[in-house]
Amino acid sequence: MTDVAVKICGIRDLAAATAAAKAGADYLGFVFFRKSPRFLSSEAAEDIIVALKQASFDDGFALPKLVGLFVDAGEKELSEVAPFLTHFQFHGHESPERCEEMGIEFAVDVIKAVPVSGPDDVAGSAEFLDAADIVLFDAKPPPGAGRPGGHGVAFDWTALASYTGETPYLVAGGLTPDNVAAAVAAQRNTAAFIGVDVSSGVESAPGQKDAALIEAFVKHAKARA
Repeated sequence: MTDVAVKICGIRDLAAATAAAKAGADYLGFVFFRKSPRFLSSEAAEDIIVALKQASFDDGFALPKLVGLFVDAGEKELSEVAPFLTHFQFHGHESPERCEEMGIEFAVDVIKAVPVSGPDDVAGSAEFLDAADIVLFDAKPPPGAGRPGGHGVAFDWTALASYTGETPYLVAGGLTPDNVAAAVAAQRNTAAFIGVDVSSGVESAPGQKDAALIEAFVKHAKARA
């Protein structure tokens, strides 16, 4: 297994972005979905990213890749943030064709989220494997949920043993500093696994990132057994 990549999602302020970057996060996620408690305007996200780039230069830490999370967003919304992002992450009903077209049009890599509760859902990811650069396997939201994502609930990570695609994938849903090592270990025999994604698992309150939890999460995710 190569080094495990870590994505810290739901960044809402410069302090959290800096803490994650200095801890060794490989990706930072900014949520542009208004129903999320982690929603950020395009202007606020750009301000954070500009300041983070300056801090990266001044303090000598590596700048993570910058990911925008969207749910069935229109092209106007995508165009407002594309200039300062490296990736689009789609969590809605975007088709494979839509994913591929938006990646090409805005010159970004595409992450497509696939909700998972078992092996059948993993098999359903096949239609996106040529359209996305990375697949994100996330826990299925509970019935009646008003927004996508695992809502802090994990799924059975062993279900991903059935994945046979070559497109790299990330694991998300209910991850915390306490269980991320187990999630990584469950993927050790799957060549396409590249990393993990966390949001609420490193928060002290919804939308409030905790620097100590971020540091612990990154450390445990990247630790070698």
